[in-house]
Amino acid sequence: MNKKLALKIVFSVFILVLGWGLLWSWFITKTVRKNNSDNSMKNQHAIVKNIIVTETQNEIKYWEFYAKTGEYNSEHNAIQLNDVIGNFYDKNEEVVISFKSQKGNYDEKSKKVILDGENLFVARDGSQLYADKVVWQGQDKDILAYGNIQFIQEGKIVTKANKAVFNPDLTVFKVIGKTKTEIFGDDEQKKKYTTL
Repeated sequence: MNKKLALKIVFSVFILVLGWGLLWSWFITKTVRKNNSDNSMKNQHAIVKNIIVTETQNEIKYWEFYAKTGEYNSEHNAIQLNDVIGNFYDKNEEVVISFKSQKGNYDEKSKKVILDGENLFVARDGSQLYADKVVWQGQDKDILAYGNIQFIQEGKIVTKANKAVFNPDLTVFKVIGKTKTEIFGDDEQKKKYTTL
């Protein structure tokens, strides 16, 4: 056998072994590459402006809110919200409650909304709810209010409490913990008591 032919055979075998090794390593590391790319996509953050979130059931709008800014975290499937305003609707999609809050949190999976910081809820009948924190989750679940609660009904009844539970249209409520309720005859007395 001449040297040239032997070199060609050795070089061909070397190329085949190298090619086979590269191909084999590509198949072996495929799962590792996929897992690494999936991990990099798991925790995404985004700063967003002008957020609108709506919950509907059977094509009927139940609640909707708007936030000026927020931050989305894909790992927790949650949006941190700033300057929130919104509405709850009845079956005819008429507004039954409007609200505003300084900040909040919306969980995409559980549909849970938590509002923090000088919350004001105003019902269609004029009832007003002030609270440090308000939580709700879903159309048929009660609204929970915590901290420095003031509930004003018919412009004359003022209830203060540490915790309260309201039905979704603010027509039935239960106060929990240390509470105080007063009835006022004129607007001047009410203003003195209800000023935050």
